Amino acid sequence: MLQIDIIVMNIQQLITIGFFLLLGSTNIQAQKAWTLQECVEKAIQENLQVSNGEIAVQSAAIDIVQSRHARLPNLSFNSNVGWNFGRTVDPTQNLFTTETFFSNGSTFSSNVVLFNGNRINNLQKQSLANHQAAQKDLEQVKRDISLQVATIYLNILFAQENIVNAERQLASTQDQLTLLNKQIAVGNLPENNRLEVEAQIAVNEQSIIENQNLLQIQQLNLKQLLRLNLDENIDIVVPKNLESSIDPDLITFEQLFEKAQANQASLFAADWRIQSAVLNEKITRAEALPALLAAGNLRTNYSNKGYNITGYDQTIVEQDIYFNNQSATIGIPQNVPILQQTPFFDQINNNLSYGIGISLNIPIYNNYSIKSNQQRAKLNTEKAKIGYEQALESLKTTVAQAYADAKAAKVRYKATEKTQNAQSMVYLNALKRFELGNTSIFELNRLKALSESAETNYLIAKYDYIFRSRVLDYYLGNPIQID
Repeated sequence: MLQIDIIVMNIQQLITIGFFLLLGSTNIQAQKAWTLQECVEKAIQENLQVSNGEIAVQSAAIDIVQSRHARLPNLSFNSNVGWNFGRTVDPTQNLFTTETFFSNGSTFSSNVVLFNGNRINNLQKQSLANHQAAQKDLEQVKRDISLQVATIYLNILFAQENIVNAERQLASTQDQLTLLNKQIAVGNLPENNRLEVEAQIAVNEQSIIENQNLLQIQQLNLKQLLRLNLDENIDIVVPKNLESSIDPDLITFEQLFEKAQANQASLFAADWRIQSAVLNEKITRAEALPALLAAGNLRTNYSNKGYNITGYDQTIVEQDIYFNNQSATIGIPQNVPILQQTPFFDQINNNLSYGIGISLNIPIYNNYSIKSNQQRAKLNTEKAKIGYEQALESLKTTVAQAYADAKAAKVRYKATEKTQNAQSMVYLNALKRFELGNTSIFELNRLKALSESAETNYLIAKYDYIFRSRVLDYYLGNPIQID
């Protein structure tokens, strides 16, 4: 989960790094205005962390399929060819021969696990748990990106309103200069009073320019988050009524924390990892149990010296003999077999053999590998449990901070609203007295500066409160919206 304390940094601090929209100029073409939902969808679509999360989910899904297929028998085919020289056994006739011959042997083999300590079942359950954890990780990343986008979106909205306020302050100072010029023209005030107002105009103009420059950094942040072309102009939709989404006084910390526990995907991911670690312990224990397997095979052979007897030729074999010291020749009739090379497929069919069997493997000693695997599995379970507790404690801390910040932001917002109204009335009253010549330009400028400062503080407090309420929505599991 993203560090929420970074995301929820104080709005006042964000001002120093830029919040203001570039003022549209006459040469800028019309451009697309992005809604918050469009920004969130684009950011999620382009985010590389999301892409990695999706790959992790797909990889975990492959593990599920693999674990299911582990229950099925496997099947393999093996074939070999070779030339034999010297005295060797012809595999097709099972006779010794001294002739050089070519042979080919092929085998289909299969085996299936009958029992292995429930290892396959636990592997399947573990793959399901890992898949759930990967999905929850991806969900958490998307929610964090949504909050990150909403933060920048609110900063830009704040910038839009604040820059209008800065322009209004400049216009007010210019009106004040016009009024002062009238007073100088009739001789009610000396000309050097104009210097004070002109200096204030320069300050207001400088403030607008600085705000525009600072906004470019904030705009760049949004374009980088959406992975847009950095030269592309970007604008956002301004909501009609932007208010806080939830009143922190209407919910207790216990209720908020309970809701956060129920909807934070990172906690569910940590819990699934505990279940995966527990299943891994069972898997390692199965390694120490006997394993029973069934196997079968089908074999055949071919040799280029494989022959069939198709018939016999009768011939007379002459033999010299001696009888009473007299030499004589006799003929002995013999049947000579007629040989014909057996065709390839006939040999394959004639030499078929098959067999089935059962094998039992009992682990006795394996160099401490099984024991060490079991010990590591237990440690990994403890590590997963600690990871869950850390995630829970971190969530509790950030929720407590967000709750306290929201309550403080509400109080500050109400206080600055009253101060702004009061300072505005004081300045308007001083302006009327200045028109009547009852107050000095220096006092008027002092009160104007206080009024402008109060108005700026009000805007800061307003958007800070709005943002803090959206953070509470984040922990409550509500969709982050800016309507």
